[in-house]
Amino acid sequence: MNDDFSREFSRALRAAGVVGAGGAGFPAYIKAQSRAEYALANAAECEPLLKKDQMLLEYFPERIFDGLELMMRSTGAGAGIIAVKKKHEKIIKRLEETARNRRNISIGRLGDYYPAGDEQCLVYELTGRVTPMGGLPLDVGCVVNNVETLYNAAAGGKAPVTEKFVTIAGAVKTPCTIKVPVGITYAEAVEIAGGLKVAQAAGIDGGAMMGKVITDFGTVINKASGGLIVLPKNHPLIVRKAQGRAVFARIGRSVCDQCSFCTELCPRYLLGHSVQPHRAMRSLLFAGAGRRIHSEFALLCCECSLCTLYSCPEGLNPKEVCVSGKGDLRDMKINFKNSALNTGKASLPHPVREERKVPVSKLIKRLGLAEYDTDAPYLEHGYKPARVRISLNQHIGVPCSPTVGIGQSVAKGELIGDVPADKLGCPVHASIDGKVSKINDKYVEIES
Repeated sequence: MNDDFSREFSRALRAAGVVGAGGAGFPAYIKAQSRAEYALANAAECEPLLKKDQMLLEYFPERIFDGLELMMRSTGAGAGIIAVKKKHEKIIKRLEETARNRRNISIGRLGDYYPAGDEQCLVYELTGRVTPMGGLPLDVGCVVNNVETLYNAAAGGKAPVTEKFVTIAGAVKTPCTIKVPVGITYAEAVEIAGGLKVAQAAGIDGGAMMGKVITDFGTVINKASGGLIVLPKNHPLIVRKAQGRAVFARIGRSVCDQCSFCTELCPRYLLGHSVQPHRAMRSLLFAGAGRRIHSEFALLCCECSLCTLYSCPEGLNPKEVCVSGKGDLRDMKINFKNSALNTGKASLPHPVREERKVPVSKLIKRLGLAEYDTDAPYLEHGYKPARVRISLNQHIGVPCSPTVGIGQSVAKGELIGDVPADKLGCPVHASIDGKVSKINDKYVEIES
C-alpha cells in the first residue's frame, strides 16, 4: 500500500466533500485512511421502490469500478467486491464483463431480502466474517462504501460533489431516477417526475423502511439523500411512521405480549449480537434501573424498522422503542462498551439465519406498496433551478461554517462552507452558478 497515495487521496476526498451517499453521510476520507483486506461496494439497495444504485451500475459501471479501485489502493485492500442482488441479471452480466479488465474485483450476488444493505449483514454475506458487537466492518478487515460514494470518489477529488442521484417513486406520474443539483427541493424533483397523482400527499425521505415522513415537499435534497416515496397522506405506512413516543409507548405497554417475533427476525440478532427488541419493549413496564436494564438490549439496534413494519403481529413499534431507549441511555452516558451486555464473547450467527431472511416481495405487500412497485428508470432532464439551498450539515461530524458572503457571486463547484481541518466533517460547494442571497446557521442560499 502506498501511504503517500492514501494521504493525498484522503485529502482530495475531503476537499471535494465526498460523503456516504447511502444515507449516513459519513465522510469518505476517513474510510480512505483506513487499512482493510476487502473493499466492498454496497449496491444491495434493499429499500423498497428505490432504484438509484441500480441505475448507477447500469449507466456508469466503469466509474464505479474506478472509484472502487482507488479505495482499494488507498486502504491496501487486496480484493474488491461489488455487492448486488442476483435478480439483476442484466446488470450483473455487464459488471462481470467490466470486471474481466480489472484486477481483483469480483461481483457478490445477494438474495432479494431485507435488509441486505445493512453493512454488517453485507460483510457476513460476502466474506463470512461477523463484525464484533459494538464494532465496525473495519474490525474484520472490511471497508464498505455505497456505490454512489465510489462514483463521486472516482473523480479523485478533482470534481466537488454538487449533484445527487435520487429516485422519485410512489404516487407520482412518472416514477424515475434523476441526477439533480444538491440543494433543490423535493417539490422540484416531484415536478421532474411529472407531478403528484394524489391531491393530499406526504413523502418518505430516504426509503420506506428507514426514511422519515415529510409533509413539506420544500425539504431540500442533500448529498446523503436516497430518494422520495410519495404516498397519499392517509396511507397506513405514513400514519404508522408518524406516531409519536407517547402514543407508541402507551399502546406497547398495554398490548405487547412478548411473543419475541421482533427479536427472532432481527438481522443483527441473527448475526449473534445481543440486541433483543422484545426486551426493549419490556422496558415500557418498568421505571428506573429496571427500565435501563431492559433498554440496554436496544443499544445495538441498527434501526432497520423490520421489527415495527414487518415482524410484530400486533402492529407495535419495537424499533421506535429501541431508538427512544438508546436516547435515554445516551443521556445517562451508557453505551455498549460500558453496558452489562459487553461480555467480550464472540458473536456466532443464528443456525436458522438463512431461513429467517425477509423477502422484499413480502415486505412490499406488508407495507401496502404493491401498487407502487414499478420501474423508476434513469431520466435525463434539462431542469435548471432558480435557486438552491445548500445545507451546512450534510454529514456526520461538525457542521460547516459559511466561507462566502451575501451578494457574492459564486460558480458551480466553488467552496461555500468548510469545517476546521482538525474536525470531522466535509466542506460544501455551490451546485449552480449564481449569487449568494441568504445565509443562516442551516444553509447558504444561491440564486441563479
